[in-house]
Amino acid sequence: MSTSTGSTTSTSTSLSTSRQKRFTTILIVIIAVLILSGGAFYLLRLTSKNKENFQSPPNQNEARKTGNPQSMQDPNEPPLKLKSIGVNLDYYDPATNKAGDFVFTKQKLEFNRLFMGYGFVIPGSTSSTGRDKSNPQPTFVVPLDTPVRSLVSGVVAAIPTLWSGDYSVQVTVDGKMQKWIYETEHLINPKVKVGDKVTAGQVVGEVSNFNHGAPVGFGTVEIGILKGGQKPEHVCPFAYLDDSIKEETFKKMKELFKSWEEYTGGKTLYDESALIPGCLTLDPIEG
Repeated sequence: MSTSTGSTTSTSTSLSTSRQKRFTTILIVIIAVLILSGGAFYLLRLTSKNKENFQSPPNQNEARKTGNPQSMQDPNEPPLKLKSIGVNLDYYDPATNKAGDFVFTKQKLEFNRLFMGYGFVIPGSTSSTGRDKSNPQPTFVVPLDTPVRSLVSGVVAAIPTLWSGDYSVQVTVDGKMQKWIYETEHLINPKVKVGDKVTAGQVVGEVSNFNHGAPVGFGTVEIGILKGGQKPEHVCPFAYLDDSIKEETFKKMKELFKSWEEYTGGKTLYDESALIPGCLTLDPIEG
């Protein structure tokens, strides 16, 4: 009897231990599954978040195409693209002697040009400093009363009086004096005021009677993109034409250069092989 009782007790103990082991094993498996599930969920969320962050920056090419200042990623590039070059440019018509607003003339011109590109070297002999200077703003010689147009769509931030007694209409993205300023200089009779919203191509004034070497009946207007900072500098505006006008504008510029050289006989006045017409350099110029 004592032997049978001991055997029964031993068997019961063995079964209880077995059940405990199975329960422990099941519990461990459940805990492991929960841990793995939680880890997988965390990793999934992390991956999804990283993917969203990666995809969040807009396509820069599209931003440049649309000219959306909020989507531009490169702070070293102007936020708006030019949809106007400030004056009307067209193919030269010998019947009218015009290329848009440009009127061909045999009168004496200071540099024998109606169009001085960005980076055009102004000889020191004609400047007060006596040193050669690279022109930071493309310069156009056109008839007096020629309408001058906004380069971009934005807000007029300032209309300062220049040393020459005429005006500069300065436009920015939102009308604040920001890092990038779009300029049309040497205007009279401003048609806008500070705070006005303007669209590219809108008339903002008339070419000044400040001639700076222009013949009788002509004036001079300059355009520019100014990058502010400790040392303000200009960049070549023709490098930032909007896609909607870029190809046609470059064609018209090249034809203007060619037609003017034929008209004056100055076959080497312009570099028609330049990567970007109107830009003699792509380096920033202080001023």
